[in-house]
Amino acid sequence: MARSSPSTQRARVSPLLAHLIRAAARDSRDRASALTDLAKLFTLIVPMHGVEPAEDVREAIEKVATRHLRRADAEAELRRAVARVAGVKDRDAIESACMQLVESGELAHYYAGLAAGITLAELGKTSE
Repeated sequence: MARSSPSTQRARVSPLLAHLIRAAARDSRDRASALTDLAKLFTLIVPMHGVEPAEDVREAIEKVATRHLRRADAEAELRRAVARVAGVKDRDAIESACMQLVESGELAHYYAGLAAGITLAELGKTSE
């Protein structure tokens, strides 16, 4: 398994998020690892870049998906399925539609995560 960068290792995860990571670990070590990596990433990125999903952030998220959430397996399965389509024009149309679907879903999930994170942070403040 690939190791986190030194700057990512220094990032401190909030106690509330650490609790959620421990809870996730009971169900899936891979998902807990993904959440840990993303939490550390955003602890560093949000203060520096704000909330806009910059390209380097997208790349980091994709690496987490590949490392912990079997993204490479899903991509390979898609490529095999698309390869079975006879016409190149049909294949291109399917791939293009699939990419639009994935990109819109990823952006929606990014913003959902952002909203959830901010909501959880605010809830954590009121419970102190």
